[in-house]
Amino acid sequence: MEALIKFKSIPDQLYEFLSNSIIEGRIEPGEKLVENELCYQFGISRSPVRECLRILELEGLVNINPRKGTFVKTLSKKDIEDIFPVRISLECLAARLAVPIIREKEIGVLNDLVTKMGEALKIKDIQEFLNLNFTFHSVFIKASNNQVLERTLKNLGKGLWLRIAFLYYQSPSGLFSSNEMHKMIVKAFEERNVIDAQRLIAEHIDHAKQEILKCME
Repeated sequence: MEALIKFKSIPDQLYEFLSNSIIEGRIEPGEKLVENELCYQFGISRSPVRECLRILELEGLVNINPRKGTFVKTLSKKDIEDIFPVRISLECLAARLAVPIIREKEIGVLNDLVTKMGEALKIKDIQEFLNLNFTFHSVFIKASNNQVLERTLKNLGKGLWLRIAFLYYQSPSGLFSSNEMHKMIVKAFEERNVIDAQRLIAEHIDHAKQEILKCME
């Protein structure tokens, strides 16, 4: 049986281009995204461009002003101070719920992700590391078996979180320590240790917060 090759549609390519460019800083904070220019560049009509921009807004990457246009969201210290305590509380709750019920299969997935993140770090593929890191957190969040919690974390904005994480992983200490913390988090899940899992996740996220605030200074 021949494998099916999935080709990305033009709107999907536009979304991928814009989200990655914003996350990695190639499109700078405050920069305006002009609909007409995007239509011309990608050879598509305004409708899919507007839909793409709405998704980026939901993900926390752009601000849409009906009168002035669409602008890349500028991160402030207040944004960091606001989002991180919420993230810590919700992910610690996810860990508390997940530890007693997480399956060996899911723990295996976490271990595989840690290995793949280590490989990405060796070749300094930050974008791949970011995606694997996001998946890592998503696995134990989903394992909590609480759809309200999962949905709430999702609504914090995948794009915004990836952008924040990209800032974190520009820090040398972020690169060297992050995956070691991931390993310890997996060990806590393996040992069904709720207290350690919550503590390590809180320390992991708070470390990212402190490093990002340093970068912003």
